[in-house]
Amino acid sequence: MAVENFLVAAVTVFALALTAIALLAWRRTKDRHMVFLGAAFGMFFAKGIVLTAALFLLEIALPTLVVLWGAFDLTILAFFYGFTLRR
Repeated sequence: MAVENFLVAAVTVFALALTAIALLAWRRTKDRHMVFLGAAFGMFFAKGIVLTAALFLLEIALPTLVVLWGAFDLTILAFFYGFTLRR
């Protein structure tokens, strides 16, 4: 097993665990900011799944993967921004 595959799998599983923890925290506190945090971690998880599938199942050009990667990153950053907003 290549180190790269292990790292991608580890990040994906860790993101899933953090998503679950954030959503459990939201359930307990009802703080809407926890939803943004859970969504950000959920996007990390989705990014890992989608990009792994794209790399192994589809023949996608590198520029397309970079755009896909960037779209996920922008969405994740927007959710983190939403999490940090305090009114």
